[in-house]
Amino acid sequence: MATTHTLNSNAEVIEMFSVSLYKFSIPNWEEEKKLILEALPEEKVYSDICTDFFDNSNERKLPSYTDVVLDIVSPAIRTLQSTLGRGPDGQLLTHGAWMGLDNMWYQTEYKGQKHDIHNHGTIGWSSVLYVNYNPEVHTATKFLSPFGYGAGTGGLVQRFQPDIKEGDFIIFDSNIMHEALPNESDEKRTIISLNFQTSPLIPIKQYSTK
Repeated sequence: MATTHTLNSNAEVIEMFSVSLYKFSIPNWEEEKKLILEALPEEKVYSDICTDFFDNSNERKLPSYTDVVLDIVSPAIRTLQSTLGRGPDGQLLTHGAWMGLDNMWYQTEYKGQKHDIHNHGTIGWSSVLYVNYNPEVHTATKFLSPFGYGAGTGGLVQRFQPDIKEGDFIIFDSNIMHEALPNESDEKRTIISLNFQTSPLIPIKQYSTK
């Protein structure tokens, strides 16, 4: 929904579009973290990071720890869904707040490892759960503006990094470009990522908390 700011009696600024990022803090994180770490598989190195993305996605299957993670993040999912039933204009959105879990994977980066700029396509929602994350030595996901080189930016692409602590869970549009900057510490950085469809395409597990 557009927002308007008054400059003076004869001028106003209309913000036509916006991009939202939803951030949640998982309650009882230390207990939930133990459950997740116990459920994660043995680390495998692919290219320059440790991940099980290719093991599961290539076969269109969900990992063994799926239910553990979904149980933990489901309150955040419900909160998101409660805001999505109707658009800013009050009109019912297509498929309501339906969300179909498409895939899930873990990713661990040790010192010097990173994940270059990418997006997750136009599937719907993407998300990141920060499992091993020390804000004193680690950097959060960096997002690039989808609006390109906007006027008044000096020809630079705008970037954004949320303020993150361990146990935070963020949800964002899957087509937003983002990256994991190099881990410059001796502490490993681990996240779990989930993609959700927002309309029934080829869901491998439908997930709805309504």
